[in-house]
Amino acid sequence: MISLLLVVVLLVMIVFKTPISVAMGLASLVTIWTGGYPVHLIPQGVVRGAVSWSLLAVPFFIVAGNLMNEFGIAGRVFNFANDLVGHVRGGLAHVNVLCSMVFAGISGSATADCAGLGPIELKAMADAKYDPELSAGITVASSTIGPIIPPSVAFIIYGVITGTSIAKMFIAGIIPGALIGITLMITNYVICLKSPSKFPREPRKKSIKEISRSFLKASFSLIAPLIILFGMFSGLVSPTEAGIVAIFYSIFLGFFYHTISFKKLIQAIEDSMLTAAHSLVLVGLASTMSNIMTFERTPYIVGQFILGLTDNKIIILFLINLLFLAVGCIMTGISSLILLTPIFMPLMQELGVDLIQFGVIIAFGTVIGIATPPVGVGLFIISDIAKLSVEKVSRGTAIYLPALIIALFLITYIPFLSTWLPALLMPGK
Repeated sequence: MISLLLVVVLLVMIVFKTPISVAMGLASLVTIWTGGYPVHLIPQGVVRGAVSWSLLAVPFFIVAGNLMNEFGIAGRVFNFANDLVGHVRGGLAHVNVLCSMVFAGISGSATADCAGLGPIELKAMADAKYDPELSAGITVASSTIGPIIPPSVAFIIYGVITGTSIAKMFIAGIIPGALIGITLMITNYVICLKSPSKFPREPRKKSIKEISRSFLKASFSLIAPLIILFGMFSGLVSPTEAGIVAIFYSIFLGFFYHTISFKKLIQAIEDSMLTAAHSLVLVGLASTMSNIMTFERTPYIVGQFILGLTDNKIIILFLINLLFLAVGCIMTGISSLILLTPIFMPLMQELGVDLIQFGVIIAFGTVIGIATPPVGVGLFIISDIAKLSVEKVSRGTAIYLPALIIALFLITYIPFLSTWLPALLMPGK
């Protein structure tokens, strides 16, 4: 009953648009008072949950992503992708997806993708007479790749919560991230076949010389994810140290491209401090809530309840994915992941689901919420950038939701997609 009260109070406060961190804190406080637990569990949980060497990687990668945004790295990546595939059917829509896949390897965040690439992509698509609603829709939908392709803030937090190797989680996101991109590109192609006027082609195919030139301009940006990943997989740096490498590399690119300035540096740091502080507070408060649920044996009760409904693994995973999608509609991806992971992790272990695979499932299942009302952060960011109503952006995004959901279920029911590469590159670790 205490755990039920915790969830009910949290949901009620979210419905009344209380900031999620405040809602989690007050829900914990009400539950602790009602259950007769000592109030000091809250500060203890916050400190113990947020104080972690691995969690230091979160602010470092957030800083790196914001620096890349401020230094104009996204524009170079976009120009190269446009020269490469801009001429094919639905070219700029495909470019949108490719840029998100590359930028995901730098920022590790869906919101950073929206804010950094959104203005560039939407302007280019508007100039090319692309349908405004669909342009906004693919921009939001493609941003969901951000937390899947490494490095990923969501995977870092999941790794800390579950004790799973963060390096393995990063590797696990590579194939699913590519799969998500492919499903979105297929959707773009289908739209082009049915309504060619919505996604017109570029007038001509760029020459090898033009493509080579834009590649050279973007090359240092494109190898940023490779440097980060090589450092971790080779054992030269830990995921936390890789975040520091990403910051220094971002600053190097700022000097190399002559886009760095003191004002941009300060702005990136300020934005990163606010984002990182909020993420760490959420982790700390979620630790408190997790402690309460553990005292009440909630994960065991939930697991037994679901197993009492059915012991069919396929149906259970289907129901859990529906829950992730539903929760994602009312909470941010990180908040949902932090709240739901401790509850469902024991059940996943009982079902024999690899925790590496589960991490990819829950990270993607909850981040789809960025593209769904009423709390879809991506919808509001792109609405502001595109100067379209949230309703119009939602309509454009809805066209791509089936592709995202299909990708989610493929990741869920084909473990190979998430587990093969980590087992190959990091055997026995």
